[in-house]
Amino acid sequence: MKLIHPKTLWRRFRAWQERPFHYKNHSQGTQHCANCGTTFNDNFCPRCGQAAGSGRVGWNTIRYGVMEMWNLESRSLLTTLWQLLLRPGHLIDDYLSGKRQTSYPPVKMLLMVAVGIDIIRNLLGIPPNGATSISEADVNSLLALYNQWAEQNQGWSYLIQGVFLIFPTWLFFRNSPRHRHHTLPEGFFLQAFMSSLMLLLDALGDFMDQWVGLLILVYIYFIYHRIFGFRLWGTLWRTALSLFFSIFTVFIIIVGIEVIYDCIR
Repeated sequence: MKLIHPKTLWRRFRAWQERPFHYKNHSQGTQHCANCGTTFNDNFCPRCGQAAGSGRVGWNTIRYGVMEMWNLESRSLLTTLWQLLLRPGHLIDDYLSGKRQTSYPPVKMLLMVAVGIDIIRNLLGIPPNGATSISEADVNSLLALYNQWAEQNQGWSYLIQGVFLIFPTWLFFRNSPRHRHHTLPEGFFLQAFMSSLMLLLDALGDFMDQWVGLLILVYIYFIYHRIFGFRLWGTLWRTALSLFFSIFTVFIIIVGIEVIYDCIR
């Protein structure tokens, strides 16, 4: 068995990151859509979108039905999560640039990942990461209660943090070299992807708790670097300011609510 040189493997991996899918016309000759009657020569009907060759129900229909039920079709949940781990910046950049067919819908993916991880943890009896108790003096402190909740529910706290990252990301990265005129709606979908990734990495924290925080920061840096195209220092200080801004905003909101509550109590 001939060993492949590491540089060759790296070049192939980088090429896959850039272009993970290759689309071909698999239709044989002219097709007649059984749904709308359109005649065409492609993989899908240009009028209604039905796949070429769809006809009477057969074994392939059962196979496709089962795959679709478990989200195992071409842009499946599992395929998108695999890409999110190995080519996160490329995947998100593709989606923001209009290549929607290469990924599972990000908001739907976020909900399914969040619920799925909670179900698996409950079934396996895995305790929350970083579970700590608070002192009697802090039991009435909203900030202390939030900190305890965030430590015990790190995955869901990442979702909250992602919401508050939308505005600072737009503020500091909106005029970037690679992705000019970044908008708030784009930021929403960017954070939906990133929150799904954070949930996955938090699940890994059940096995490598002391390293997951560093791994998350590395992922955030490379995602921002790939999407926006700033150099090392430009990406670092903008990412650091965005994270600080989001954490500070959450802190101010919680303290503000606590002060108002104390005043009217």
